[in-house]
Amino acid sequence: MSHAYRRDVRNLDQMKRFEVAHVTVEVNEAEQTFALIPGEAINAKDRKPLFSGIITDDMGVQLRILTNEIEEILLRGRA
Repeated sequence: MSHAYRRDVRNLDQMKRFEVAHVTVEVNEAEQTFALIPGEAINAKDRKPLFSGIITDDMGVQLRILTNEIEEILLRGRA
């Protein structure tokens, strides 16, 4: 299974989208895939994924570690 750029309309309905700064993260639970897409792309041709892949067992932990680091950076900046 892949999170291919040329998706049919049925697959688009299965995806959840999350905005993170200037990137859109699309997650497809049924296919267990994700894609990183330029979030502010104006033209449809620019909306193709920068990267896509399969969701792995350790991604949740890795993303929580990244989240914690970003929060720490912001807190240190406010001190």
